[in-house]
Amino acid sequence: MTEKETIVFENLYARRSVRSFVDGKPVEREKLVKLLEAAMAAPSACNIQPWDFIVVTDPSMIQAMKDKADIDEYNAQAAIVVCGYPKFIPWEGDIGKVDCAAAIENMLLAATAMDLGAVWLGYFLMDELKELLCIPEDVHPMGIVYLGYPAETPEPRTQYTEDAVYWETYDPGREHVKREGCIV
Repeated sequence: MTEKETIVFENLYARRSVRSFVDGKPVEREKLVKLLEAAMAAPSACNIQPWDFIVVTDPSMIQAMKDKADIDEYNAQAAIVVCGYPKFIPWEGDIGKVDCAAAIENMLLAATAMDLGAVWLGYFLMDELKELLCIPEDVHPMGIVYLGYPAETPEPRTQYTEDAVYWETYDPGREHVKREGCIV
């Protein structure tokens, strides 16, 4: 592999969900801006960029998000709420979910490269979060990225499994197995 490939793949495998952060060590504004720059470098259908980002660093607001929106009790020092803003999407029914997911993944990879820990939260009480953060009706929270300096760093790994791969065509007769790590 080339040096560039090595750097990319090492960062991909090092990206892990971090749920425990160093207390009292805030994420610097410059790093938050770099994360937003990475998010906005994500691919977007027709380059519409149907996203808005709400950066929350006030500890009392992060606690209010946990309390009112039923968000897990991680001790993150910052949160970025990624919202779909579909006003300029010309096709029916799209609220920017795929574009926002790509932006979130870029943020997670950038956080890893900056030695930050991050976890992507997809479950929260939508109406309560919208009320708390004054999000208008036509804007849709898609996910929250909790950030901070990791209290511990999980080992890098890939989750490649051959049973998830089909070559040339899909084989509907092949038995699906529960994949390692699946908590369902």
